Amino acid sequence: MERKDAWEVARLLRSICDAYSESSGRAEATVYVSGTGTPSSEIEVCAEWEQETIDANRMPNVPDSVKSDNGVMFPLLKSYEIEFHEIATNEKILERSG
Repeated sequence: MERKDAWEVARLLRSICDAYSESSGRAEATVYVSGTGTPSSEIEVCAEWEQETIDANRMPNVPDSVKSDNGVMFPLLKSYEIEFHEIATNEKILERSG
């Protein structure tokens, strides 16, 4: 994204995350912006939250405001990636590493 668009993208992403929290009970997200206050070549906006399981969002369950905000946000982006990370608790490590 362009440096000038970073905070607008952050606003839209915050709105999207809040809509999911309100509609599905997803935990509140933290939205991060990096590279806007430094001479960085990469400008990033991301959101992070924790949940017990990863469940697919079926289109009928996606809030209308999310669809609308995505429509505004996507043209501002150069790339759109979603990463999922699992917390490696001691129990999981013992269970899965033998």
